Amino acid sequence: MKTSEKLLPARIVIWSAVIGFMVIGYTVYTQYATEISQEVTNAIVEALPDLDNAVAKL
Repeated sequence: MKTSEKLLPARIVIWSAVIGFMVIGYTVYTQYATEISQEVTNAIVEALPDLDNAVAKL
C-alpha cells in the first residue's frame, strides 16, 4: 500500500471535523451576529474615545 492510501481514513476524519467545526461556527455567528457586532463596536469606542468626536467634525 502507498502512504497516501494508508492515510486516507485519517484525512477523511480530519476534513470531516474541520467542516463540522466550520458549520458550527457559521451557525453560532449567524445566531449572534448582532450581539457580536455590538460588542466589537463598543470595544472600539471604549478603546478610542475621541473617535466619535473626530468623525462628527468631518
